[in-house]
Formats: sequence, structure tokens, C-alpha cells
Amino acid sequence: MTTATVALVAHTALDVEAARRLADYGELDDAGVARALEQVHMQRWGRADLPGHLRRIESLAAVVDDGHTLFLVGAQSADGEAVRLRELFAAWPEGPVELVDWSGAGQALLSARALAHDLALPADFLATRSRALGERIAPAPLDHPVPAAQLELECLRLMAGLDASNDAPAPVMRAAARYRLWLRWQYVTGVLDAEARAVREARLSRIANEDGA
Repeated sequence: MTTATVALVAHTALDVEAARRLADYGELDDAGVARALEQVHMQRWGRADLPGHLRRIESLAAVVDDGHTLFLVGAQSADGEAVRLRELFAAWPEGPVELVDWSGAGQALLSARALAHDLALPADFLATRSRALGERIAPAPLDHPVPAAQLELECLRLMAGLDASNDAPAPVMRAAARYRLWLRWQYVTGVLDAEARAVREARLSRIANEDGA
């Protein structure tokens, strides 16, 4: 059975609505709520990053490869987190799936946000295999200070054809580059031969040109 691939990009931001439901922020605007919540977290726990129930997905894109066809999700801007999630889940392939992102946290994030919106996950979602590109492509010492986002951009430029002049690639462009990098990894590890890799890269180039990615 062919293992399907979903190369995911999900950018998150504070879920202001959820934050307001948990505390009274009075007349503060959204930016004020974000600053206040970060201050509380810094004072209580010494860090400002927020757990999944307080982080909404503000942009999402994916390359979905079911082993026979390949298409992009998120090339057109979807309005609202729940809409973005429904679009992705509707395109989720059947059977075993490898979910590819940079950190390996994508599956947990999607699960958390589906729970926040009371959305049913795709069939067999919990059997999805998470694949972290960062661990494979650019392992670094645990205490290394380089930001993960910068490290990823450098790798995508060097090995996945991302335009070096683009410091803020659109999510769909980053998803396509992650998929190319995953194909490269599968080739060098013997999972894909040169012909199978070329077929998939040709499919990606075709749909990327159609969708402006």
C-alpha cells in the first residue's frame, strides 16, 4: 500500500477570543490582550509562548500526495480557522499518512485546534506518522541559539528551490518547498528511486504553476 504524504505549513497567533473567554480584559484591543497575556505567562511561568488551546491557526497550506495525485490546499485564502481546517480535512488522503512539517508538531496542533472547534478529525488521523524535517535535514545541538525559522529558510533555499530573495514566503510556497525537501530526503535514504522522485516533482511543478506557488 502506498503511503500518502501531507506536507504541512501552519502559522499560528494568539486566539484572542479564547483568551477573552478565560479572563476579563475590559476595553483592551486585541494587541493589548496579547501583551497582557504574554506578561501573565512570563510572570507565572517564565516564558511567553502559549499552549495549543490559546493559539489559533491564522494561515495554513499543504501539499497533499495520495500516491497517485497531488494537489495544494490553501492556495486560495480561506476565511477563518475552522474553514481552513475543514478544507484540509476534506482533502486528507485515505490509508497510512506521513505528516511532514519542520518540527514534527503539526499533528498535535491540528488535533488541538480541531478540538477547539469541535471538528471531527479525518479517519485514522491518530495513526498518522509525524515526520520532522528539522531532525533529519539540519540537526543542531540542543542549546544552539539559531531560530528554527531561520534554519528552515536556509535549508529550503539550499536544497528545495526556495527563492533566496524571499524572506517571508507565502505558506503555500513553503509547503511546496517542504515537500521537495521531503522528496529529496526519501531519495537519498532509498525510499524513492530517481524516476519516482522525478514524477512527483513534475506533478508539484505543474500544480504550483497553476496555483501561483
